[in-house]
Amino acid sequence: MGVKWPLLLLPIAIAIGVALWYATRRTRFGWQGELPYLARSFRITTLPEYQRALRLHERLSVVALVMAVIAVFMLIGATLRPTKTYEPQLAGSDTPNVDIMLCFGPLYNIGMTDSVAISQLMTILGEKVGGFGNQRIGMTKEFYRNFPVTSDLPWVSQRLAEIGKVAEAAGSKDNPAAAFSSDSELFNRYADTRSTINDTIAMCAMGLPAVGSDNGRGRAIIYIGGTKTYSDTPPTYSDAMLSAVVKDSKIQVNTIVPGTHPGKFIDQLVKDSGGKQYLYTEVGGLVGDDATPRKIENQKEELSNALDKIMSNPPPSKLDEERQEEKHPFRWDVPDLLLQIALIAAVALAAARLGMRL
Repeated sequence: MGVKWPLLLLPIAIAIGVALWYATRRTRFGWQGELPYLARSFRITTLPEYQRALRLHERLSVVALVMAVIAVFMLIGATLRPTKTYEPQLAGSDTPNVDIMLCFGPLYNIGMTDSVAISQLMTILGEKVGGFGNQRIGMTKEFYRNFPVTSDLPWVSQRLAEIGKVAEAAGSKDNPAAAFSSDSELFNRYADTRSTINDTIAMCAMGLPAVGSDNGRGRAIIYIGGTKTYSDTPPTYSDAMLSAVVKDSKIQVNTIVPGTHPGKFIDQLVKDSGGKQYLYTEVGGLVGDDATPRKIENQKEELSNALDKIMSNPPPSKLDEERQEEKHPFRWDVPDLLLQIALIAAVALAAARLGMRL
């Protein structure tokens, strides 16, 4: 009989199919890495502890998502913020925009009791002027305008040095005639009529530029001398008139007064204008202390401290306010707040992720 080989394929195919079915069936019972369940899972998921852990996990997931979104948006905002380039500033460009009038009162003269103080003041002022930038300065002695308000600071320093030398020579006991030298006219100009304190301050106020209008600059008077009135002559500018001039012109009045000569009205005028008043000890002359080196040095320190404090309190001005608004850094140029929020969000995100792992 002949054997037909194709008939053998049928039982072979059936055997292979049975083997595959059996292998698949055994896999469902845990073969090849899958283990059968040891307990019914619904019992575990109904436990209160499991429910609490699940709720905590869900809340931490929401917090992590929110913190991630906040951090991303804050960083995008910090990256896309507007920025500005900056030009280097010139030396002195950050100094106050103020016009200063040095104002010397009646009876405050070279050759009298004030030569030592005048010499000290000129030296100190010369040093201060050397550090000026936007400031302008002028000087008035009673009715005499020593020099108008100017920004030519090297010339001002030179003139102050010249006046200081004259005052120093006049205060020396070696040459009494120096007090009456014509060189003293750099500071003093004698007249038949004496000025009052009110009229002297009014004269100083009129010497400030743009009085009666606003040029954007601050205005300050530094009055040096006694402020107590001894004369019976009525001033041209009464107390009320002078107060109105100072107030309307927005002038800050400051005073540096010999210790025994402060006056009530000028003291009140200084306070109302936002200025400062400082006292110093007189040295030399007929009524001052003996001009010993120690007392002269103490007087110089008193005057220097007074000028430092006055100049560190400049009057407000529009130009200074505008410069402050434009000053680096701009509010939007440094994204401190955005980066701080992003940092807090990143820390909160990390804490939430850590809580989800516990």
